[in-house]
Amino acid sequence: MGMLDLNPKLEPSPGIATEWTAAKDLMSYTFKLRKGALFHNGREIDTEAVKWNYDRMKAPKRSMSFVRASLVNLKEVEVVDKYTVRCHLANPSAAFPADVVYYPAHFMAPDSEETAATHPICAGPFKFKEWVRYAKTTLERFENFYETDAQGNQLPYLQTIEGRPKRADTVRLTSLRAGEVDLIDNMSYADAATFPERYKDQFQTWDIQALGTAFITFNLDQGPFSYSNPDGKLLRQAAAYATDLEAIDKAVFYSRGEIASGYFPSVSPWHASPEGWKGKYDLDKAKFLLKKAKAVGTVVELMARDAYPYMNQTGELLQAMWTEAGFKVQYNIYDAPVLRQKRRDRAFHADSAAGSYRFDPDGWFSRQILSNGSQTQRESGFRNEKADKIIAEARKTQDQKKRLEMYHDVEMIINEELPILYTHHLTLLEAGSLKLKNYTPGISGAPSTQGAGIRVAWMES
Repeated sequence: MGMLDLNPKLEPSPGIATEWTAAKDLMSYTFKLRKGALFHNGREIDTEAVKWNYDRMKAPKRSMSFVRASLVNLKEVEVVDKYTVRCHLANPSAAFPADVVYYPAHFMAPDSEETAATHPICAGPFKFKEWVRYAKTTLERFENFYETDAQGNQLPYLQTIEGRPKRADTVRLTSLRAGEVDLIDNMSYADAATFPERYKDQFQTWDIQALGTAFITFNLDQGPFSYSNPDGKLLRQAAAYATDLEAIDKAVFYSRGEIASGYFPSVSPWHASPEGWKGKYDLDKAKFLLKKAKAVGTVVELMARDAYPYMNQTGELLQAMWTEAGFKVQYNIYDAPVLRQKRRDRAFHADSAAGSYRFDPDGWFSRQILSNGSQTQRESGFRNEKADKIIAEARKTQDQKKRLEMYHDVEMIINEELPILYTHHLTLLEAGSLKLKNYTPGISGAPSTQGAGIRVAWMES
């Protein structure tokens, strides 16, 4: 658990802190801690423990980079009293509550850092019992977890959870059907297309609509799509018109999920309803734009990461679609280290990629769209003064409706300038035994959320 929890819609909710207030200038947040909340070793979670944890998370040698990234705006932690802590920020931000939810900014007991890799002691609904490399992780119910159900019964209900890593889709699904496991968090898109109907009398399923978003990144620093090419935007538009999103939807995703028009799907509170490229496939227009730019036969170096089949399959379709429009596409699939080096060297023209769901839009726009965003500089190289101003203003705006309107405007700029081309909102199909009761994952598949998920599930004997 962290300072804040997440509700099933993945909005920040009370966690270790029961309430929080923002200063008028959004330069600080004051959190009131839950009295009596405990770490798994019985130590109370007070403000000194909170400060120790944030100091640890911000230290390069004591935390992972993605954890530090979530707290990059945290300047100083002030202990006001035993149960009141004030977080001072480097820049005003309405998004800060999303930065301190339990993932990835979870708390560990201050006196347990040395054993964190082998026996973590944290503060969630389940505590660590055992880890066997490549085989299993066993968690036990934390008897002093603070959350209760509507009747006042202490959560969670389950006594033990045993996680068994199974990377291959077929192995995972076979384990479920054989009764070796009670719940799987994913299956292939091909299996997901038929499993719910085929096995409706044997298993239950949960459709996850907001896992993340797939997109094509265009390199605007170098190559045919770049700012250095006077016709770079024209070529990006040609590629977009040549991309049949409906065909990708059917062939890669088996018509599961939504064709993307922006980063957030319709089930998200942050869906901005922009006009995207759905329904705009026009091969003749793509060919016309290429001829207009005198760019027929332009070489395009397209890449994708090897770990995700949908990225590879999308890349294969793009190669065929863009080739038909008149590009000469060279398509390569790389492992993660090579892909990262390609991005750093700017040695690509387009990238079949994806991003995970963000609890606050600023986590996407400030990192991936803002001109000086960390991912923007490594990937698209997009530079747009108008978008920068809107993103900066949205970060300082507390009213969610107004922020949503601002992000709609940014999405319209993205769909016009095409630093990226949104393609699809990623989905999951979770499946489980009929004996598993009262389990409902969060909209992105999160298994543990406030008053839901694995915390309130039980197994029927």
